[in-house]
Amino acid sequence: GNIAQVAVALTKRNMLNLWKNPGTFGTRVFMYVMLSLCIGAMFWDLGSNKTDSGITARVSLIFYCVAFFVFMSIAVVPFSMMERGIVEKEVRNGYYHPAVYLISQAVASVFGTFMLALITSAITVSMTGLRDFGWYFLNMFLALNCAESIAYLISFIAPHYIVGIAVVAGLYGLFMIFQGFMLVPSDFPSWLAWTNDVSFHTYTWRTFMYKEFEGDITFDSIAYPTGMDVLEFYE
Repeated sequence: GNIAQVAVALTKRNMLNLWKNPGTFGTRVFMYVMLSLCIGAMFWDLGSNKTDSGITARVSLIFYCVAFFVFMSIAVVPFSMMERGIVEKEVRNGYYHPAVYLISQAVASVFGTFMLALITSAITVSMTGLRDFGWYFLNMFLALNCAESIAYLISFIAPHYIVGIAVVAGLYGLFMIFQGFMLVPSDFPSWLAWTNDVSFHTYTWRTFMYKEFEGDITFDSIAYPTGMDVLEFYE
């Protein structure tokens, strides 16, 4: 019961910190909105393009959404490190276990990831004509939660916020390479084959691709006459 009370109190405090520092979240909202609008303008009504170039553009767009929107979660590192001195003091005084704080921080961040996923999904899907808004939103929401959790964890390990940003950026950069867009898994060097399973980007990418190309969708393409042909090519 005591642990639960502490977790609730910490969650409230983390949400209050977000409320009192709207610039941090507001900046992210602005960047996500602007990027989504740029995507929508560049790939306007892409869903109706059934040509080979349309297929290539759709796959590339999905990769970008997975890679960059997730990468932007790096912004939580300096904000989290602002709290680290207080958290270390409270942990050393035995007020709570570090895991309790991380859990409460993850819960408090759900509202932010929900709003970011909703905003980007609404703009991107409506302007580009991608399929299945519900799955797109759910996939983006889960990906952002996973990305922020990793960023929060590293922020409490790294000695300085610049080091933390560099580590998170490098990690997400590796995940982008391993997710299966640049090379399909069967083309990976044998000693790197395991990396495709480690990257959480892999599962986000696979879900986006499957929900976009599954079913009876057809294309004006000799190489990829159906969506299932695209999925087979990318394994």
